[in-house]
Amino acid sequence: MEKYQILVKGDRLMGVMEDWLERSTCDLTLRMAKTKGCRVIETTDTLYAARIVRWLCAAEKVNIVELNT
Repeated sequence: MEKYQILVKGDRLMGVMEDWLERSTCDLTLRMAKTKGCRVIETTDTLYAARIVRWLCAAEKVNIVELNT
């Protein structure tokens, strides 16, 4: 299983959160980033991570972490 950590600028965050509330059933974790003015969205849902990157064009950087199960 993989966890996607997606760096999003603060001005794009509201659009991602609105889309998630309307369309998605996956879990999201939102946290502060070390980069000023950005937040990190974490999810294990591959399809929603791809939606953030491709359709919402909100990702600045994506980090994929392997989770030990």
